[in-house]
Amino acid sequence: MKKVLCIVASAVMLISTASVLSGCKKNTGKTEEKEVQFTIPATGSDYAKDIMLPELKNPELHIMMSMSYDNIKKLDTPSNPFHQVQATNVWKEVYGTDIVVDVVAESQQTEYLSTAVASGTSPDIIPANSMTYPLWSAKGLVADIDDPKFAAYFDLDSDVFDKSLMDKFQFQGHPQWAVTSKPELYYIVYNKTKFYLAGETTPLEHYQNNNWNWTQFVKTAKAMTSGDDYGFTGWGLFPYNGPYPMINLNDDGTVELRIDDTKYMSYMTEVYNFYQREKAGRLDYNLQNWSTTIPQGTDAMVSTTINGYERIVKTAKELESDEFGIAPMPIFDKGGETGRIVPASLWGYSISSGALHPEAAATYIRLETMVSQQIVASKPEFGYLEDVLTDDEKQMIHDTAGDEWIIENILGIGDCYNILDTKLVPPIYYEPNETSVQAEIDAVKPLLQAEIDDFNNDLLDRLAEME
Repeated sequence: MKKVLCIVASAVMLISTASVLSGCKKNTGKTEEKEVQFTIPATGSDYAKDIMLPELKNPELHIMMSMSYDNIKKLDTPSNPFHQVQATNVWKEVYGTDIVVDVVAESQQTEYLSTAVASGTSPDIIPANSMTYPLWSAKGLVADIDDPKFAAYFDLDSDVFDKSLMDKFQFQGHPQWAVTSKPELYYIVYNKTKFYLAGETTPLEHYQNNNWNWTQFVKTAKAMTSGDDYGFTGWGLFPYNGPYPMINLNDDGTVELRIDDTKYMSYMTEVYNFYQREKAGRLDYNLQNWSTTIPQGTDAMVSTTINGYERIVKTAKELESDEFGIAPMPIFDKGGETGRIVPASLWGYSISSGALHPEAAATYIRLETMVSQQIVASKPEFGYLEDVLTDDEKQMIHDTAGDEWIIENILGIGDCYNILDTKLVPPIYYEPNETSVQAEIDAVKPLLQAEIDDFNNDLLDRLAEME
């Protein structure tokens, strides 16, 4: 699945952290939390009003990213200020030093970070997302956000971070993510022009009529499929974007594979039938190119975030193409659900367990978070989409903001992501298949289990070493 860099995907800020030990956590006694005074006014950005910063003995800071800072700066414009650039300007103004961005390709980050932590050359701030959690936590590559040695620099007792979300992401009893806003939920984006010409009821209208569930979604996709123009496209129904998790993370940090869970299997059976029996979704690799084909007027529906919807609308406007609308994900009634369980995404920062400047790292993350909040507050509620969304669509987004959501964590376990994308996805989503979903899942289950066994054994070995 093509991944959009967190830095351009969202202004959602979060921090994922884990062990300060070189393997697993072990309670070695309490450390008194340091008292921190926030006495320095933040200057250097119009979006740092009333932000106070602490004194730092050493404000040097290294951030590991997959994009160079020169490219990051291009994202910052007068009409659309970018939080990282604005926060970096403040850092330079207040502390008199530049922040160093260590550029490392996403595919190499785990190996790079492992080596850097072991050698004492680790960056201070590192990425956090579903591809790094719980992997980096289990490997001891990130530091607990509630570590008393630097937790006060986060100002965790304030309302800067969303503490209710912190509780959802723990590893061995410690919060892993400090989140400032809600996750990016997935929606159904649909081609209004196509629905109008076809005389079909739109997804939003079905939602307003309390009839937007999986059963209706399938009927709608079939009705909007004609020849090589499909009712649905994209990767929104992939195995790791469902309403049920593929793994369970235990309290001790070990993982259990849930691919045989009745509800998960019921979902995958419905998805399999949707593509292989009903032929209602694009059944070829070109579904990966939805961000290009959908705005051009190919296919009727796709699943994406509000940011993805904005990109579709902007591209369609440039192409003078069709008009688009947005609706919630359908309720999976086939699983007995009466409410939505929506795929979501979170992206942000962690502090490395080998950070040489953890106090500076915590200070910067708090700063960028607060700057981001001020940037968001300075814009209309829906930003670019303020004049695009209808009143009904805005009301829908408000009304569904509290929907239950899920982030699939199997992507951060060993080679599971690659196994799913190369072994399970192709026979279900790219080509006709006359076998069964059970046969396809049975084929990948031992491969996934082997990765999970390696993950668990490595974690338990590290625990034993700490005894």
